[in-house]
Amino acid sequence: MNNELKTWHFDIDNDKLVQLVLSGKKTASISLYEKNNIPKIGEEKILTFDNEKKACITKTNKVIITEFKNITEKLSSLDSEDNYENWQKTHIDYFKLANPTFNEGTKVIFEIFEVKENLVKQRLELAKTITKANSDIFGEIKKVEEVNAGFNNSIFSVNGKYIIKVCGNKEKEDLFDIEANFYNSNQNNESIPVLYKYDASKEIVPYVYEIIEKVTGKSVYYHWYKMNELQRETFIKYLVLVLKNIHLKEYPAYDWCGEIKEKVLSYFKQTEDLFTEEEKGIILNATDKYDKVLADNRFCLIHGDLHFDNVLIDNDKKIKLIDFNDSVVAPFDYDLRLLYRSIKEPWKWADIQMDPYQKPEDYKNLFEYIKRYYEELNDVDYLEERMLIYSMVDDFRLLTRLKNDELKENVIAYSKEILNAFKNKTLVK
Repeated sequence: MNNELKTWHFDIDNDKLVQLVLSGKKTASISLYEKNNIPKIGEEKILTFDNEKKACITKTNKVIITEFKNITEKLSSLDSEDNYENWQKTHIDYFKLANPTFNEGTKVIFEIFEVKENLVKQRLELAKTITKANSDIFGEIKKVEEVNAGFNNSIFSVNGKYIIKVCGNKEKEDLFDIEANFYNSNQNNESIPVLYKYDASKEIVPYVYEIIEKVTGKSVYYHWYKMNELQRETFIKYLVLVLKNIHLKEYPAYDWCGEIKEKVLSYFKQTEDLFTEEEKGIILNATDKYDKVLADNRFCLIHGDLHFDNVLIDNDKKIKLIDFNDSVVAPFDYDLRLLYRSIKEPWKWADIQMDPYQKPEDYKNLFEYIKRYYEELNDVDYLEERMLIYSMVDDFRLLTRLKNDELKENVIAYSKEILNAFKNKTLVK
C-alpha cells in the first residue's frame, strides 16, 4: 500500500525539518499556490528524506489557501521551531527564488498534518531483530541507530562498530550478491571493510542483509580542499596502490563495446523525443566510433562507483573504500571514470555540507596524478575518449529518469567531442 501513496518533501532544509516532524515538533508545511496541486483533507502521503528514503506517512488534517501575509505568528509556529521573523524572511527569500513576482499578497497553501506511521521507527525494529539474532557478532547491544544513506537499502550503525545493510528492494537483491562477492574476493585487503555476515536466507527477517565493519573516518571530500598539491599527489599515489591490488586478478574478456552501445541505444530510444533531428544524428554518428575507441583491455573486478564520497580516510590516516553495490567485471579503466569527471564537476558526489568547498582548480591535476602512478593506463589506447564515452553513458542513463536540459546538453557535448577527435585525426594510428 505504501508504494501507492504520493511522496513529498519540504522545499527548505528538508532533512532537518523531517527530523522535527518525527519528533512531533512540526505539524505543517507551506508552499506556493498551484491550482492543480491542492492537498485533500484526509489524504495520506509519504514524507521522504533528501535521498528519497521514506521517513513517515502523513495525513492531511487541514488546508488553508490564503495570501502569504495572512499566515500569522501563531499559525507559522506549526511549521517551524524558529521565531516568526526568521520563518517569514526565510520563506520570502525562497519563494522569490522560485517565483520572482512573489510578494506578501501572493497566494500560498498552508497544510496541517499528523504522522500516521513512523517508518524510521519501524526500520529500527527490523534492525533490533537482526542484532538479537546475531549476538555472537555484536555482543552486548548498547546503541542501534539508522544511518540516513542509501535509497534502496536501510542502513544502521550498531555500537558504533558495525553496519547493518538491509535490502528493502527485492529487485536489487542481486546487488547484495555482487557486494558480498567483492568482499569475499578482497578478504585480505586492509583497505576493504570486513564482511562479518551475508544472509540471504530470509529466516530472521524477510530481507537480504549483511553485517559489515563500520569504518570510522570521513570521506576524501572533507580533506581534499585543505591539501596542498604535494599532499594531493601523495594521496592519489596511495589510492592507486589500493586500486591496483583490487584490480590484480584478471577475468575473461567479453564484448564490452557491444554492451556499452546497447545501453546507449536503449537510453536514446527512451529519450529521443528530447532531441532535434540534428542532435539525434550527432549521437548516433558518435556511437559508430565506439568500436575503435572501446577495443577491450584488461578485465578485472572493479569497485564500480569510485568517487571521493566512497573513499574514506580513517582515524589512522589509512584509505578505506566503501559501498560495493556496483562492483562488476569490466575493463580496469572503467573504475576511474568518476574520478575523471571530478576534474570538471568535483562537487557532483559530495554531500551537502562539503559541496561548496569543492572547486575545479583543486582537481585540475587529479587525473594526471592517477596516470602517473597507474602506469598501465598510459598503455590504454584512446583513454581520454573512453572517459568521454563513460561520462556520456552515465548522464544518458540519468536523462531517462530526470529529463533535464543540463543532462541533455552533456550527452550532445560528449558525442561532439568524440566526433571531433576523429575529425582532428587524434583517433587515427
